[in-house]
Amino acid sequence: MMRNVDKFHLFQCLLLLGCLLCVPHSVQAQAWDGEGDIKVYAGYANVGGKSGMELGSDYALSDFISVGGQVTYVNVKKHSSEDYHFLVGYDFSLMGNYHWSEVLKLSSVLDIYTGASVGLRAAGLQAGVRYNFGETIGVYGQVRQNLFKTFGDDEDYGPVYQGKTAFSLGMTVTF
Repeated sequence: MMRNVDKFHLFQCLLLLGCLLCVPHSVQAQAWDGEGDIKVYAGYANVGGKSGMELGSDYALSDFISVGGQVTYVNVKKHSSEDYHFLVGYDFSLMGNYHWSEVLKLSSVLDIYTGASVGLRAAGLQAGVRYNFGETIGVYGQVRQNLFKTFGDDEDYGPVYQGKTAFSLGMTVTF
């Protein structure tokens, strides 16, 4: 019989594979193309020591500014039994980022960004880097500090996101 952790890791791998199979046929060549650039990303997330995954998208409004949304899920164990409470580990965030590639005159395959996010459970600041291997596929790494509570955490579980540092690594696809 598969343990819950094994099922969760299998689900993560299948989700990432599904994202990679959706690679478009007409593509852009750079990590950051500016206005109209669309990135979809998925990967491993760690929030305050709890493992999980994230899935998101980023849309460029100009050569410097992008907006996006992201869903993050971390495994949260129920206090009273071995079951996992399904909704406690989720957070949906909206974010805005400033891209430094043009200002810093970076290589076209590298994108460094900073920004802010507001989610259902917490709001904070973030910084990240993306690197494209080719026309569509790349990798990313991001760190976010969740500074304060927004709409709340479940009282039975304590602050899952509030005040926690979130790290994430994964794959990007450019549309």
